[in-house]
Amino acid sequence: MYFSIDHHSGVPVSTQIIEQLKYRVVSGALAPGEKLPSVRALAEQLSLNPTTVARVYRQLEAEGVIYTHTGSGTFVAGRAPGLTQAEQRRRLAPHIRQLVVEAGRLGADYDRLLAWIAAEIDRIREGKE
Repeated sequence: MYFSIDHHSGVPVSTQIIEQLKYRVVSGALAPGEKLPSVRALAEQLSLNPTTVARVYRQLEAEGVIYTHTGSGTFVAGRAPGLTQAEQRRRLAPHIRQLVVEAGRLGADYDRLLAWIAAEIDRIREGKE
């Protein structure tokens, strides 16, 4: 499994791994039930401390993105159980607001922002990174 880690981006490595794993799950590049590398194997592959990878796996497990079977490994979970639209909106609202505020701060046109979002949704649906 390949990860693109940029140690100079200012984004914590753990956040980069989390976002890339989530993207692969949502895009279908990682299927529900697919086995992930062990903490030790992924840490070695990325030249990271195993504690960092273990923290990533714990966070993803807490969010329901992955699950662990002791002795068998760590696997990709299915989609979140049917959250109501109200609950989905409640969870996404802070992220949406942050995106809209940042776009406004950068002077981006909101219609263009909507087009970019639609294009990103299409990329994810097509499984492109």
